[in-house]
Amino acid sequence: MRHAAMLTLCLLTTAGVLPASAQVPFLPLSPGCAWTYTDGAGHELTIEAAGYAVVQGENTVELVWREPGDVFHNFWSLGPTGAVLLHGAYNEDGFVASYSPPIQWLPAVSATERCWSTTSRVYGSLDASQPLEEFTFSYCVVGGGILTVPAGEFDTVAVSDASPPLLTGADGGAACDLLGRRRDGAPRQQVPRSFSAGVGLVKEGDWELANYGGPTPFGTSSWSEVKALYSR
Repeated sequence: MRHAAMLTLCLLTTAGVLPASAQVPFLPLSPGCAWTYTDGAGHELTIEAAGYAVVQGENTVELVWREPGDVFHNFWSLGPTGAVLLHGAYNEDGFVASYSPPIQWLPAVSATERCWSTTSRVYGSLDASQPLEEFTFSYCVVGGGILTVPAGEFDTVAVSDASPPLLTGADGGAACDLLGRRRDGAPRQQVPRSFSAGVGLVKEGDWELANYGGPTPFGTSSWSEVKALYSR
């Protein structure tokens, strides 16, 4: 019952940004929704929906990820039927990237396709002012079913990508993945991510969902960080 009550809070606030025809999506998108993950070794990853932002002229929700030694930000929206779309990312080391069209990260819950792809131009800014290269980003459903993690038991779908290239942004620097997470030039491993409708990410590698819910108050500091990117 505790998990159901917390989820209801996120879904109620998410309802305002869902397309009218969409079902409950795989990723709740509303400022204040938050997720906490543990890896069984005493480490913690947190994700918070910090607020709204405009990326290449489109309204998005900013997710802030904090894991040991890294903080990175990414921007999301929902398609007309609830597909989860990734618009861009940046981190605190200076990496910035945006994607046009936005990358379909997850299908709608009601979708029947097992694999999908998006061909997008990568830009080294959030306003499409620095075009870089064009890539095709491909994903497939590779499993699913009931998954038990510290936060409880969830009906999930597991998705893996086809190892898109690491990105360095317009100014070079450390190699990052599409979310803005530093990869430090290491070979990229395909790690399936498990999602549950209305809950979001449940498991990624050793990270397992320990707690989730919302909303929480939104601080103005994140807005300042986002606005500063437009001057780059």
